[in-house]
Amino acid sequence: MIRNTARALIIQDGLLLAIKKERPEVGVYYTLPGGAQEIGETIAQTLQRECLEELGIDVAEHKFICIREYISKNHEYSFIMKEVHAVEFIYECSIHVTNTFISSQADIGQIGTEWLPIESIKQSVSESDQLSKPYKFPVTTNDFLKEYFSDQIFEPYRNMNYES
Repeated sequence: MIRNTARALIIQDGLLLAIKKERPEVGVYYTLPGGAQEIGETIAQTLQRECLEELGIDVAEHKFICIREYISKNHEYSFIMKEVHAVEFIYECSIHVTNTFISSQADIGQIGTEWLPIESIKQSVSESDQLSKPYKFPVTTNDFLKEYFSDQIFEPYRNMNYES
């Protein structure tokens, strides 16, 4: 079964808001806020609901930037999530400034949220050595961030393949 998901790319003052997760098999890693669409819900409503659940905040504005495909059997964490095929709609979002996030329905493994410095993210997604990376992202997120932050000009319909 293919499911739709919405992801939020929230950047403020040179920082990216990320969900911090930890799994015994993987360690600590970061993902973009968001999740699966429910029946009868628009993808924009999914984005709003997921940000409210995972971050405890309302997304003020959002702009669609790209679609990314996620196929779990091709993913480095396939041993955790089997048989998932998702089409992810990624949006640039803004929020009202807040230092406190309270999730009402945290994802499995979610241990918090963190504002990550974009300069450190750029370094992290460019490093090939896993041990020297300041931040660990799943491969598809890593590839997306590498492309997004490469020159800050992102073409939503570029022929980039973020499938994993």
